[in-house]
Amino acid sequence: MNLKIEIIVPGKMSKHLQSAMNYYLEKLERFTKVQITFVDLGGDVNSDDFKSIIKREAEYIKKKLRDRKYILVDLWGKEFSSEEFASKLENTLNILSEIVFVIGGPLGIDDSLRSGAIFSISFSKMTFTHEMCVILLLEQLFRSFKIIKNERYHY
Repeated sequence: MNLKIEIIVPGKMSKHLQSAMNYYLEKLERFTKVQITFVDLGGDVNSDDFKSIIKREAEYIKKKLRDRKYILVDLWGKEFSSEEFASKLENTLNILSEIVFVIGGPLGIDDSLRSGAIFSISFSKMTFTHEMCVILLLEQLFRSFKIIKNERYHY
């Protein structure tokens, strides 16, 4: 499988979550290359307007997207079981040679990014930090590739 996956997210990975991110990146290597691209946060939540912050983050993300198609990880997206997500991923792999995921920053995602996504996924109705969403996405990507390859994935 000559596929590339990129995850674009504002901010950076906190030190306490770095090992979890590296763990899943390493596990995914046998299936595909996953690149995580961090963009700048849109401002200071203590002094800047929330809408301005989200809009700036969207601009930073769009520069990295370079008009590529993307899947949005969003609280308002569709919830999938692991099997459904694997199927959706496999179908997307048949259409695109590169899959880009976009995760919003600490304050969420600008509507302009919502409207441009090929589809949106949600991990839960609960709110997670953008950093935890990276970890959850990596874990589900790993699980999806195991499902696609007909390997055991419950452990």
